Amino acid sequence: MAYYNKIWLLVLNDDVTKFLVCEPGALYIEKTVTQYIMPGGQFMEETVEECLKSEIREELGCDIDINSIEFIWDYIDVAASNPDRDVLIRLYKWLLVGTPMPSTEIWALHWIGKDDLTNEKVSPIIRNKIIPDLVERGILR
Repeated sequence: MAYYNKIWLLVLNDDVTKFLVCEPGALYIEKTVTQYIMPGGQFMEETVEECLKSEIREELGCDIDINSIEFIWDYIDVAASNPDRDVLIRLYKWLLVGTPMPSTEIWALHWIGKDDLTNEKVSPIIRNKIIPDLVERGILR
């Protein structure tokens, strides 16, 4: 069982060659995270929809189209905030409503793709598990 249990949102660009990641800022809850992560948050007792709607509003200033939900996969790997612990990421794809903008928790937004497999700024779970799986399944070109 993973120490951290999170839900992230996959936001693809129009030609599905890149997806959105966040660079955590000074007010990010887990201040030790310096690598790029995907938008989302800690999954507690709320529903997936409630969790992601709340986190996406907080982090990106957007809403999500609740009718466009698509579960992608569960991934487990080393946590970006603590290399001694594992994180379980439940990844969903939803359409954003609005233009994403960094918030007080997020320093910057970046678009990354399969060429970022060796980019050390990208968290281990994205490099090791998410990008390879998305490419293999044809979700990311």
